[in-house]
Amino acid sequence: MCLSTETAELPMHVVTDEILTRLPAKSLMRFKCVSKLWLSLIRSRYFSNRFSKVPSPRLYMCLWDQATIGDNETYTLAPLDTRPSTSTFVVDDNLPDPAIGGYILQNLGGFMIYVYRREPHIYNPATGQLIGIPLRSSDHIVVPPGGEKVVTYYFGYDPLSHKYKAVSLISVFLEETKQVINRFVVVSFDIRSEEFNMIQVPKLHEDAPVDTPDLTLLELGGKATLCDPTNLRDKGVLALWTLEDVGSKKWSSKSLVLKPSQLPLVDSITFRVKGTTQNGKVFLIPKDFLSPFHILSYDMQNNDMRKIEIKGIPDVWFNMYEEADLHFDVMFMDQSESPIYIDFLSCFDWGDGD
Repeated sequence: MCLSTETAELPMHVVTDEILTRLPAKSLMRFKCVSKLWLSLIRSRYFSNRFSKVPSPRLYMCLWDQATIGDNETYTLAPLDTRPSTSTFVVDDNLPDPAIGGYILQNLGGFMIYVYRREPHIYNPATGQLIGIPLRSSDHIVVPPGGEKVVTYYFGYDPLSHKYKAVSLISVFLEETKQVINRFVVVSFDIRSEEFNMIQVPKLHEDAPVDTPDLTLLELGGKATLCDPTNLRDKGVLALWTLEDVGSKKWSSKSLVLKPSQLPLVDSITFRVKGTTQNGKVFLIPKDFLSPFHILSYDMQNNDMRKIEIKGIPDVWFNMYEEADLHFDVMFMDQSESPIYIDFLSCFDWGDGD
């Protein structure tokens, strides 16, 4: 590691700080044992804010059998090589806990909100920590006969107060309304004011049904964007609707048409849109779990799509028993390094708001 001349002339403790901020999070976890001073420094908010979060792209793949509670794994996938154009990710057995139970719901700032044994947790992939979230129980909500209760979890970050907020959303579906087809709405939650806002989703195209199950909400260019892959397989078209103004609830639309040379990537497999990277690339994952397994990366700005192979997945997941109800998901994280240790729970707001 090279330091500039300016850095070399600084006091020793400043140089030490500078060196530590450039180390990977996994090394920092070991260096906490060097001294009480280093332990205090590494666990401080000051150090966390200065930590050099060099992009470390990783994929996280969750597989679970809905028919059982215990059959679930999450695998960490790393690029096969360091080239930007790498087209292969493999299960990384060198990381702590490369396979842990449960499945990921969301990621933010190097953390994940993670469901393990049907309970929400916060997971730090750099340190391998999995810590339960003390959200209020939903047992007090009574579900009428024939109804169904669904609990989902989200979390966000307030950069002014340096607080994360975890939100649980409890929905009750009644038997008489389960078959009713409703229009989708986008629901926003203001982290600071804790206010909800609902915006009606427009009908995306003439061929779209009133209810579009494969609709995905993304953030593109700082704006909420709905992505509809309904015509991707048959026509090579990806429809986008962007919320231009929240106040007036105004939407704009456009369609992205794949190049003829890219159509073979999508004409035999149905894909669903999963998420975006920091540089605006969209990931698409197959609806069915196929071997050999692969996903797609779509650069919408340059209209360029490429195939990414996923290797190292245990064969047992491709040879499940007949009664198995296999589900899977893939999540991308641009920055999976965060040095905040176990006391990072103090950064969360555990309010009991309804």
